Amino acid sequence: MMDSFRTNITAPKFPFHISHGDQVVMLGSCFTENIGELMQSQKFDVTVNPFGILFNPFSIMNALERMLNDRPYTESELLKVNEHWVSLDHHGSFNKKSPKETLDEINQNLAKGRDGIKSANYIFITLGSAWVYNHKERNHIVANCHKIPNTEFEKQLLSFQDVHLILRHIPEFLAAKKINAQVVFTVSPVRHWKDGAIENQRSKSILNSAIHEVVDEFESCHYFPSYEFMMDDLRDYRFYGQDMLHPTPQAIHYIWEKFMESFFTEETTSLCKEVKAIVEAANHRPMDPESNSFQRFLRKQVELIDELEAKHPALNFKVERERFEGFRF
Repeated sequence: MMDSFRTNITAPKFPFHISHGDQVVMLGSCFTENIGELMQSQKFDVTVNPFGILFNPFSIMNALERMLNDRPYTESELLKVNEHWVSLDHHGSFNKKSPKETLDEINQNLAKGRDGIKSANYIFITLGSAWVYNHKERNHIVANCHKIPNTEFEKQLLSFQDVHLILRHIPEFLAAKKINAQVVFTVSPVRHWKDGAIENQRSKSILNSAIHEVVDEFESCHYFPSYEFMMDDLRDYRFYGQDMLHPTPQAIHYIWEKFMESFFTEETTSLCKEVKAIVEAANHRPMDPESNSFQRFLRKQVELIDELEAKHPALNFKVERERFEGFRF
């Protein structure tokens, strides 16, 4: 008789731990955003996707080079698509109705990303696909097609050799820039179904194989199995959204717990619980803000913030403190 009805994958151990005093940068697919936002909500100092969501290794490496070489974008690099000005290196969230607006947001985020990477202790890179789209006129692999007609692009699958060359350049480039950060690669568990079932598997296989070659070669590089947690541990479709491709909040939370097991000490995990309680309390909407009980609650929360900030100087509860103070009489 079977003792278990699922294949449980143990959270891997790493030769380092992440604390609230560390600087973290996260680049890549939407899965990067999910984990990055959870870390931000727990008051970690995290820079998430300064170029927006990126899927392919070329675009991620290009973003790193643009940020660390401090090369702001210019109007000549933008395209007008319908009513918006877009950058082929960026996600659609940067698209604005004037070139100045687009460039302002792009270059502000480029500077923020550059500063984050220069001081980073840990850089997480999540790869989504080895399929790329080359803009024919500009002969440039794009991060996003921005609903430009397909006829303007040539689609191709990066080879294992291509991806391996790009990925191994990352630790070399960081070292050349004197950035002593640990790099953690992951493969996005989101299947790129529009490429086709077989094509998606080819893509993920190339990414996974190339990553492990680099991890074996560089001591500063590591692998976190978010893809395996989703594919081999959470194999039931109840862990997928309505599109049957993206993980549900429950699945993301499960992988987040594995992430904490891998990268946090017990002390950091305990601190996360305290931080979460304060953040949730700040989001609480009182029925009677003037009641004595709620005023006592506010005073208690401010005292907790004072204690945590005194004990952990890296924590910043400015937003929560202002919200609590705003209710006090």
